[in-house]
This record gives sequence, structure tokens and C-alpha cells, in this order.
Amino acid sequence: MKKDLNKRVVPTLDSHYTAMDAFNNVNVYEGQIMEELGPQPAPKCFLGAWYRKVYSSKDAWLGIEGTIRLGEFTPDEKRYGSDGRTFWDRYLDNPSIYMGGQSQSESDAGLGWMTGYETLDTSELLNYGSKKICYRPFYRYIYSEAIDIEGNVTRNNVNSWNVTDPKRFEFYYFPGDLIKMSVYSPIEDYLQLRIEVIEPTSIPKYKNQRELYGLKNNQPSIYFSPLFYSEGHGRLNAEFKRVNSIDQYGNEGSNVKPTHATVSEATWESVYLYRRITDKLIKVPFIKQRQTEMVCPNLESFSIKTTEALQAKGGEQIMIHPKPLTEREV
Repeated sequence: MKKDLNKRVVPTLDSHYTAMDAFNNVNVYEGQIMEELGPQPAPKCFLGAWYRKVYSSKDAWLGIEGTIRLGEFTPDEKRYGSDGRTFWDRYLDNPSIYMGGQSQSESDAGLGWMTGYETLDTSELLNYGSKKICYRPFYRYIYSEAIDIEGNVTRNNVNSWNVTDPKRFEFYYFPGDLIKMSVYSPIEDYLQLRIEVIEPTSIPKYKNQRELYGLKNNQPSIYFSPLFYSEGHGRLNAEFKRVNSIDQYGNEGSNVKPTHATVSEATWESVYLYRRITDKLIKVPFIKQRQTEMVCPNLESFSIKTTEALQAKGGEQIMIHPKPLTEREV
């Protein structure tokens, strides 16, 4: 059946369109999966960021789940200024920890280091130059939209970037928090992000900051994104990823700029992939045999450690400490 190009895609849906906890507390399956596809060789690094990416084969996966202790970001004081795209100065390096899926289109969802309010006073309007104090949820997706211009129907790719309201203190996350994050497809062509704090931070600086917000039991709420459009997921094969990154504003697609910014050790305690076997939803450990690994732009910028216990559950420890590129790498 031919699609009607004049019909506009509705890219997001409210969360109540699905059972939000359907992918929570899923049983682990460690048996053999018949006809499971293997991972593919890694492509060339995308320029403009320091990142560790681990992604799956493109197979009948429905999502990914990971439990991670968040690392602490230390900016490079010399890398403070304008990237030429905004009126405000800011640190030009910025960390993120996220997941995502790729089927017919690609989506990213997780946590980025962002601006926020340090007190209950939210009268000040935040901007790109405001102080960054916490990790906040985001989701980014690409979808096609039919646009009729002068009688011609075309289809444009739209890149939609979405973040939580900074006035929602219950969705502030801090270094030292142990969180469970998952991205999954509860209905065809859509994904959803879920974040839950398993153990709040014990780092005094961030523990004291959270106490100022008067949260119930001093505990953040479970975050559910709206269902967001991601074509192909839930009905076609898809790959899923986890990424630890220091991104650089205004530098996408170019060689990374030297920086002394760092992210302290973040530990993926476990990572699983979701799948259906005989119509039952299960999760399998995201072990080495299921992984394609990328360390970009060079291995020297990362300390990556693991143990047999972590490997068995798809986990590892990652520290990011950028090192200058050699002539061969530039």
C-alpha cells in the first residue's frame, strides 16, 4: 500500500498510550538465540567528540537497558567562550551519557550535563550561558515530514531535540547517582526513555544540592519521556547503543579541539538488550560477542577497565581524559 505523502507524521505521543513499565523487571535469558545476527565491523569515527560507543548487531532487538554510576565532569577553564552560534559564553566541552536505537531512522536518548536552578527560585530565565549544575534527560530523533510548497509534495528530514523542563527538580541527576536507564520500543515505530535512580549520590556537594529542592524522601522521580517517533523500531530489525561522551560545541564534523576537560570514572554495572522469544519479552546480557566497540578519536583518551563479573553483564568502567591527537590521527 502506497503511503500518502501529504499525511503529516505525528512524531510524539503521550506516555499513557502504552504500559510504561512493560520493559521494567524483565527476566534475564542466558540461553542460545536461534539465528541471532552477529555484530558488524566498526565504521570510521565521527569527528568532533571524544566518545566511547558500544552498539549491537542490527537484529530483532526491542531496546537496551543499563545501570550506571554517573561520573563527574571537570571542565577546562581555558575552553570557556563563544562557539560563534550564540550570544553567550559557556564551557565548550560538555559530557553526555546516552543510549539510542537505529532502524529506518536513528534516535538518541539519555542524560546531558545542563543548566539548572540551584535554589527553588525559578524566576530567572535560563539561557545557553547559564551555569550547568546537573544531568537532565534529553531525547533526539529524526523523522520525515511531508511539506506542500507551491503544489509540490516533498519529504524533509526533521531533527527534533527535546529536553526536560529545568523547573522539574525531580528530574535532576547528579554525579554519583546510580541510575537504571533504558530505551525501548513499546509500540511499532516509537521509542521511549526511562530513567530511575537506584541509589542517590553520596558525594556531599551534590547530595547537599539535591536536599535544597525538597523532594519527597529526597529522591528523584522515575522519568518517562513521551513516546517519540523512530521509524522501523518494533517491526523491523534495529541496533541499540550505549555512549559515554565529551561533546564539543560548534565542532561537529571537525577534528576535536585539545582540552583538559575530564569525566571521572563511570561504571556500567550491567547492560542488557531486549527481545521477544516465543512471544515472551526477555533481556540478554550485552556481552562482548554482541558488541561492536568504538573508542574515538583515540584510545589514549580513555581508561576502560572491566572484570569477569562486569563483562558477564555487559558492563565496564570508563574514564574520559582527552589526549592530543598524533599526526596520524588528525
